[in-house]
Amino acid sequence: MNATQWINFITQLQTYALKYSNSSIPTIYGLDSVHGAVYIYGAAYFPHNTGMAATFNTTLAELAGRITARDTSSAGIPWTFGPVLGIGIHPLWPRIYETFGEDPMVASEFGRAMIRGMQNFTGTMKTAPYATHAQPRQDGDPFLPMAACAKHYFGYSDPKSGKDRTPAWIPHRFMLRYFLPSFAAAFEEGVATVMINSGEVSGTPMHASREYLHDLLRDQIQWEGMAVTDWQDVEKLHFYHHIAATQGDAVNISVYAGIDMSMVPSDYSFPQLLLQLVQSGIVSEERIDESVTRILALKTILGLFANPLPDPKNPNIKLIGSPADRAVSLEAARESVTLLKNDGSLPLRDLHSVLVVGPAGNSLTAQNGGWSIHWGGAVSDKEFPFGTTILGGLRKLLPQNVSVTYSEGCDFSTCSNLTAVVSAARSVSAVIIAVGEAPESETAGDTNDLALSPSQQQLIEALVVLAPRVKVVVVLVEPRPRLLPASISNVSGLLMAYLPSSEGGQAIAEILLGVTNPSGRLPLTYPQFSGDVGVPYYHKFSEVDATQPLFEFGYGLSYTSFAYSALTVQPSTMRMSDTLSISVTVQNTGSVVGKESVLLFLTDLFASITPEVKMLKRFTKVSLAPGEKQLVQFSLVSSDLSFIGLQDTPVVEAGAFTLTVGSLAANFTLVKN
Repeated sequence: MNATQWINFITQLQTYALKYSNSSIPTIYGLDSVHGAVYIYGAAYFPHNTGMAATFNTTLAELAGRITARDTSSAGIPWTFGPVLGIGIHPLWPRIYETFGEDPMVASEFGRAMIRGMQNFTGTMKTAPYATHAQPRQDGDPFLPMAACAKHYFGYSDPKSGKDRTPAWIPHRFMLRYFLPSFAAAFEEGVATVMINSGEVSGTPMHASREYLHDLLRDQIQWEGMAVTDWQDVEKLHFYHHIAATQGDAVNISVYAGIDMSMVPSDYSFPQLLLQLVQSGIVSEERIDESVTRILALKTILGLFANPLPDPKNPNIKLIGSPADRAVSLEAARESVTLLKNDGSLPLRDLHSVLVVGPAGNSLTAQNGGWSIHWGGAVSDKEFPFGTTILGGLRKLLPQNVSVTYSEGCDFSTCSNLTAVVSAARSVSAVIIAVGEAPESETAGDTNDLALSPSQQQLIEALVVLAPRVKVVVVLVEPRPRLLPASISNVSGLLMAYLPSSEGGQAIAEILLGVTNPSGRLPLTYPQFSGDVGVPYYHKFSEVDATQPLFEFGYGLSYTSFAYSALTVQPSTMRMSDTLSISVTVQNTGSVVGKESVLLFLTDLFASITPEVKMLKRFTKVSLAPGEKQLVQFSLVSSDLSFIGLQDTPVVEAGAFTLTVGSLAANFTLVKN
């Protein structure tokens, strides 16, 4: 539906609710606007979150969040179910593309940026029955309130089996060390709502965990926003998790744990059963008041009491899908695409003909993946109002005397005209093989095999033998890092495009031809073997020889070169009350303009809990002309050196530490005051 159709729908829904409900309280409606306002026809889509994280540019995430919120609220919908803040560790997990990758710091900073963009009001959630209206931000657009939703709190993203909504076995210490920080950052940023993890952690469904929903979230963190369940997850305590003998027990367990609102698709059993529990004295009215207060506060801040009906004439409607919005999407795609291999063939030069093959070579559907037009992704490219495929991008950029043709060769599951494709490829300058996955969402994306599909492996192996006489470049348009055939080592070039959205084909073509210099970095570990998955870069020292990824977290090539020098760390002996100052000089030593993500890693050499080999502590991105230098500065305080100790609380221990930036390393010592 377009914005006007959504407004008509919301108006009908709200009018009916206000007229026939037993109160004058307006309803609240939310949408999964997870990489743009994906259910509002004509809106700009952005790279899915793994691609966004690959930019290492949080400014782009904030802009994407702002546009997403404006488009969604323009359609009369003041609540979006995003961003996803779980860390994506297990590559089998079908929702890994919705995460900002495996690193807690990256997920935290991109989550903060997205929330700043989405929540176009100032101030924080307050649990007062009649919360003061938030004030609009002064940033140009007419004010339409929007609430973000940090999801899925927490531990959902690392199921032991790799299958969606299956058990995660995560020790409490690891929950606090790795999985909580991105949510804690969102709470600090003032996120209005949180959605609860649909799965279970160490035997307890999160919807039943008072330890995490109340003791940690409310008592320790003291977050004041509203907690909503995921789809039908109260009922699932009965028929899926089997911890509640009846649906009434499921309601009681979840309310006691700390949920405020139940998301149920097609029935009113939750409020009916809850009323019975209150009437029988099992659930107190005081407990109901807690949740009602949070829900009323949210609706008040969003202006639903003052203006329950959306404005069909609001000026933001005409901005949906504007050239400016699409330009932000294109820039995000440009900065996300990650160059993984280059034998010198890229950027492509002196071309007389190019052949594009593979199921993702001419497919907006593949570029956008799941949560696009529909929950499971678009059915066909005809559903998208605009966009550029890889084929379309090459045709747009190359001169007319260069032939650019397309032959699929193989789809995601079968090969049809492979012999003809190989024959045609023998006479061209370059072959672009675009492979990946068909769109999927949630459990529908579960797989028993992380390897790239046999048909696509066959396509690569049939064409790679033509290199180096023909330049053979593989482009991965994939929601998760699929295992690649051994022959991938013989390709001329390899690009990771993630799910780059409708503008992604343009960005990929620009990078292939050198119009844009690639600057993306992997936000996750790319595995090499089926038995070596789910081991993040911040593994323990005892795992150093146990994991051999194909590409490491933070890896990414450029068409230029960068040199790091003059790494300084002051003071070399740091007291607990000191601020550690770090500086390093970065220079573009190549011949073209380039962007470089500068990543600062910390290693705690010895600790009472086994330390990681390294963890990212800060990052920034710089753009440098050929020969240009820039001094990059970071600072750390003692809390940045903390870990979860023996008593499951944050501790900072004196000792020796190492900082690394690029190929440089510097040591310092932390001492007690």
